[in-house]
Amino acid sequence: MKEAIEAGADCLVTPCPLCHLNLDSRQLEVEKVIEHKLNLPVLHLSQLVALALGINSANLGLDRHVVSTKSILDKLDF
Repeated sequence: MKEAIEAGADCLVTPCPLCHLNLDSRQLEVEKVIEHKLNLPVLHLSQLVALALGINSANLGLDRHVVSTKSILDKLDF
């Protein structure tokens, strides 16, 4: 994740529900171990596709993520 941030990634996207859960919900734990702030939003692939299709972000559960997805929505003008 740190390398993704350093490379300029806006978010991570995964098709795997378990990966999504772990990458989103455990970032605070990881930050404590590596002593570095991550704050990298993680989307499930279906959420990214839905956004690309213009589906309202409120219907996608993006407000239920542990790491805020606001930065992504702001870039996409949602």
